[in-house]
Amino acid sequence: MSLAGLFVIAVLGLNLLALPYLAMMLVAAVSALTGTRRTRLPDEPTTRFLIVVPAHDERAGIAQTVASCRAQEYPDDLFDVLVIADNCSDDTAPLAAAAGAEVVVRQTPDRRSKGHAIEYLIERLQESGRFDELDALVVIDADTFASPDLLRKFDARVRAGDDWIQGYYTVANADATWRTRLMTYAFSLINGVSPFGLGRLGVSSPLGGNGMCFTARGLRRVPWRAYGLVEDYEYSWTVRRAGGFVAFLPDAVVKATMLEGGGEAAVNQRRRWEAGRKELKRRLFGEVLRDRAMRLGDRVIALVQLTTPTTTRLLALLLLLSGLNLAGLWALGGPTAGPAGWVLAGFCLLTVATVATYALSPFVVFGVPWRYLGTLARVPVYAAWKLTARAGRKPEGWVRTTREPEAGRAAAREDAPAG
Repeated sequence: MSLAGLFVIAVLGLNLLALPYLAMMLVAAVSALTGTRRTRLPDEPTTRFLIVVPAHDERAGIAQTVASCRAQEYPDDLFDVLVIADNCSDDTAPLAAAAGAEVVVRQTPDRRSKGHAIEYLIERLQESGRFDELDALVVIDADTFASPDLLRKFDARVRAGDDWIQGYYTVANADATWRTRLMTYAFSLINGVSPFGLGRLGVSSPLGGNGMCFTARGLRRVPWRAYGLVEDYEYSWTVRRAGGFVAFLPDAVVKATMLEGGGEAAVNQRRRWEAGRKELKRRLFGEVLRDRAMRLGDRVIALVQLTTPTTTRLLALLLLLSGLNLAGLWALGGPTAGPAGWVLAGFCLLTVATVATYALSPFVVFGVPWRYLGTLARVPVYAAWKLTARAGRKPEGWVRTTREPEAGRAAAREDAPAG
């Protein structure tokens, strides 16, 4: 066989390997584009919530976050706001109390992480008997502004029978810099289009750590036992493997302030996210592969998700594959040069159509401003920065990310309810 023939066979093989990832991207985008984001609200809310804000040295923004949570358009007697001042060395606790939150102080230096803090609170609630008086817990990060109707949306889904719910987690200071605009776009894909589209088809959503809701019933069924670098993602897989389902609620919105530039803080944050997910995916792949309790279809989907590269890397690989397809067509003499040519042409069109549909879906589904299209030209710069960030030493444990609360205050004022 000629070198051209071997090259074409190799390219066809690469297309077959990419097909599951292409299919998932296209199905998620089309499903999201054809769905409705509006949650139908019951007339009178009945769910009893406890909003939990884990906080470690968050004096700069804790008051604004508590105010955002207390401003919920929800009956006052059906929710409380509680801040876990976790191993704090500053005045987070008194500032949270002054803002109107109940405060639980935790000092356990050898068990520092949001996962440990959440477990600690649940155990205290259970010991006091208060856990039995609650219907659900909502977890909000300490740099976040919750939409005023967040609890109303969660109430609707809890009453519909959902025990684990993830809201739409996006960026508060979206227009601060090109980096925050790009993160807004990326969040709309990863935290929005993908879980929304796949969720409509019965695929459990990952948890994003912010804007999460767990019913007491769900926590009794699958206790919180997640302490790693990405404890939220870990717990969502625990739920999924236990036969549970994490519902995604696209119009229940939480907005967090993001770092406006690069620097050491951004590098550490990115390294923690990616190292934690990579390590967890590697461990889960073997466990899911051997998990006979999962249905075959669910297991196949899970394995595809666990082996999916990061969005930036996946899009780069797909663009490279498109170039290889064109090279294969050139080697064959065009798409009319027999079945192999038609197959390569079909794969090339499928790849381009999938990437275009997926890339444009945030502008339609989640209303990302179309002017952000120009920001996508910065993707290669951001991708290069991510490669640099990833090259450092793996984080050994959780490290707090530096906040930029000034950018978030403007978002809080914009989203604050009238009056």
